[in-house]
Amino acid sequence: MGTSKLRYVTLNSTILFIVACILQTTLHEFGHFFAAIMVHAKGISVHHNNVDNIDEGLPLRSILFIKGAGPFVSLMIGIIFHRACSLQKKRNLVFLFKLYMAVFGYIGFFGYLMTSPIFTEGDTGYICAALKFPLWLTIGIAISGALILYMLVRNLMQYFVEIGSKEILEKKETRFAFIHSILLFPVLFGIPCTTLLNLPVVTLLSLIAPFFGPLTFLWDYGNALTIKYNLKYMNDDFNKLNSFNYVLVIILIITIIYNRLLVKGIYYN
Repeated sequence: MGTSKLRYVTLNSTILFIVACILQTTLHEFGHFFAAIMVHAKGISVHHNNVDNIDEGLPLRSILFIKGAGPFVSLMIGIIFHRACSLQKKRNLVFLFKLYMAVFGYIGFFGYLMTSPIFTEGDTGYICAALKFPLWLTIGIAISGALILYMLVRNLMQYFVEIGSKEILEKKETRFAFIHSILLFPVLFGIPCTTLLNLPVVTLLSLIAPFFGPLTFLWDYGNALTIKYNLKYMNDDFNKLNSFNYVLVIILIITIIYNRLLVKGIYYN
């Protein structure tokens, strides 16, 4: 089974990749949004990749709460969906969506930690700067974030392999083609789509994140291709994964629509 015979796996995976990326970003921003409401900030509005509010007059602890709320929501997304994957036995499209959400959730937290020394106006970068962390500590936080993110992705990589059927995973050629379809191609095809859906941007970080963040999926890509995992479960109905799915197309359309509507924003006060 070559890559061409897995075209619907690639299509379905790419759609879920895009939907998960945009949904995680939206939830991240709503974390900032509701935090701003909780501290009674003024001029609050949530958009597709940013939240506006007036910091003037707010105590520092309130500003830090708003800045930290988005990454905290992302971390919770990562943990909740990681746990959901560990509990689900059936390997299907729902499971794959949970996997993408788990990784994107972790990226939305640890990825921000990694950028802290460079983007001091970003969420965690602002917190480190506002708390006057020495540069060595901020760099240490960034390195720790990268290491933890790598270990988490490595832990999740076996789940990606388990989505394949026994017949596919037994042969090197078919396993390679399958892993390309659920990891490599969704990253290559998904990044341009998610980057475009992040336009327009108000900060450079809002464009860098969707472009470089998804490359995290490839950090442990080599193990997915070759390592002999002790697989607990495998996909027993692979045909559903490798067939055209109208529901996914509808979900993608809905995702694009709400993303574009959020460009105009939701205003609270």
